[in-house]
Order: sequence, then C-alpha cells, then structure tokens
Amino acid sequence: MSDDAPTDVPARLAIVTGRLNRRLRSASGKLSHGLLSALATISKQGPVRLAELAQLESVSPPSTTRLVADLESKGLVSRESDPEDGRAVLISITPAGETAVAEARAARAEMIAELFEGLEPSEIAAIAAAVPALEKAMEPF
Repeated sequence: MSDDAPTDVPARLAIVTGRLNRRLRSASGKLSHGLLSALATISKQGPVRLAELAQLESVSPPSTTRLVADLESKGLVSRESDPEDGRAVLISITPAGETAVAEARAARAEMIAELFEGLEPSEIAAIAAAVPALEKAMEPF
C-alpha cells in the first residue's frame, strides 16, 4: 500500500495530530490543557450549567466542579443563578478568561507558524486546502 492510499490516511492523520496536539499543549500558556479546554468551551457555548460543561468536556461532574472552582479562583469564570431555574448555576467566562483563551490561541498559532517555516509553499497550500474539510469534520464537536 502506498503512502497516498486513502485507507492509510486516517492512521497517518491520527499519528500526526497526536504529535501536533502534544506540541500545542506546551503552548497553552499558564493554564493546563484541561483548564484551557473547559475555558474555551465556556467561551464558545456561552453561559453553561456544570452538568452541560461536564458533558461537553467528557469529564465527570466532580472533575468539572474542580475545574470551574480553579478557573473561578483565577478570575477567569464567574457563577450566577440560572434565571430559568434558581437552583441551578450558570458558568460564564470573564473578560480575563476571554483574554486567556485569546493568548493561548495566539501562542498555538505562533507554534504552528514556526512549524510551517520548514515547509515548501506548496505544502503549506495543501494544508490550507485541507483546513475547511477538517473544520467540517469537527463541527459536531
């Protein structure tokens, strides 16, 4: 089977994205991967309940409670009563949280740009052409 065989693409993509993810995790700034992931989800989804955040992040409710407590202690999220159910709490991102997400994304983009420095323009163009398809594949997530 050649390197370009379509059945080989998923395996190769899994390997390269795993390697890339490990590199990007080091560019997360001052937040752990788990904290940054939860913060980015809150940023994207808007105010969320703890249970919803746990589901979106695929972590247990107790772990989510700890993540949110840590983010709250850093001033990156705030809690407020859910206007639809006074017993529930909504988690919202603060301006400092938005800044932290933006800084982490910028650091990751810079790391990708550094990786691109060793590529030919045609290779960068091929990656750029694949980005919309990857974004579409990730839409449900």
